[in-house]
Amino acid sequence: MSRHHSHISTAIKIIENYFGVEPFAIYIKKFFAAQKKYGSRDRKTIAILCYGYFRQGYAFQNQTVEEKILLGLFLTQNSSYELLQSIQPELNSQISFDVKKKVAILNFHPVTIFPLVQELGNGIANNSFYESFLTQPSLFLRLRPGKKEAVIEKLNAAGISFKIASAECLELKNSTGLADIIKINTEAVVQDASSQSVFDYLDNLTLSAKNIKNSAWDCCAASGGKAILLYDKLKENVQLTVSDIRENILADCEKRLRQASVKIYSSFIADLTKNMPPPEVGEFSIIICDVPCTGSGTWGRTPEQLFFFKKNRITYYAEKQKLIAQNALQFLKKDGLFFYITCSVFKKENEEVAKYLKETFHLKLLQMKYIEGYRMKADTMFVAVFTK
Repeated sequence: MSRHHSHISTAIKIIENYFGVEPFAIYIKKFFAAQKKYGSRDRKTIAILCYGYFRQGYAFQNQTVEEKILLGLFLTQNSSYELLQSIQPELNSQISFDVKKKVAILNFHPVTIFPLVQELGNGIANNSFYESFLTQPSLFLRLRPGKKEAVIEKLNAAGISFKIASAECLELKNSTGLADIIKINTEAVVQDASSQSVFDYLDNLTLSAKNIKNSAWDCCAASGGKAILLYDKLKENVQLTVSDIRENILADCEKRLRQASVKIYSSFIADLTKNMPPPEVGEFSIIICDVPCTGSGTWGRTPEQLFFFKKNRITYYAEKQKLIAQNALQFLKKDGLFFYITCSVFKKENEEVAKYLKETFHLKLLQMKYIEGYRMKADTMFVAVFTK
């Protein structure tokens, strides 16, 4: 068996024995750890074949796994590939074309990639969204205040290529290693471009409003990226409280905030689907409610989710989101700001939850939008800003 067919055979074996129980990145890492015969180039090639297969989603359902692997390689790579040249030289000769032209060459509609079109939010159902699954998203850095020149100088000195996506955002290749180059969290935060835009509503506030000391609660804090963003956005004029349902995650969040020199007023464990925060928490002028969700806006990073996601999970998350949001809303001050955020593209988790919150709790909707990361090799997110 040739080396190329050996790679394809191994990719088929991995794909047919993967059932979505754990992230594919972890699964394939375990596979290679148990199979020591594969060198680094072999591992890289096989991983590319597998991810190319998953990125096609539900397109080419009538093709064999091997055929889909070759089509995935053609659709997701942009420079001549030895394996494809050996087996499908005609496709390899056109591999440098852009995605739209490749789709036309294969004569399929990109909507076939995504299995849940009817569930998409307003404006998401378009070819650009479907085609985005064929391209790996980028890595993004958010530059901390006053650190832009230092970070750019260090990246240049290390020979790391990047694009300036905006005044405070740099775009890099997904696999870029930064740990030994810059001070992560101190000089720059690794944060998706869309996530960097979730508080853009605050840009509409007057400078005097920003200078007021705001009490803020990040009620599903996770890794703390949005807490750091809010801290920087409000020029440190914020008294910050963080909570999460997971003790270990909250500990990691606190550590990251310390690295970022972000002061924490309070932190506590809270399951907002069941228990309310302690009464001594008080009320907040800003609440960040970045709820657990399907993560469908991030599936460009984990394309295997296209295969193994069950539609009934959308309703499961939507009901959970309503519980979390309504429990958190009780701690919002009059005239305070409530940021409801997901990284989902499904209307049931987004527009429908926003409508429920607005009507049930008599809120004023100040802003509601999708941040269309699929147009810029980033995640897609939803933000609704309320006040009461």
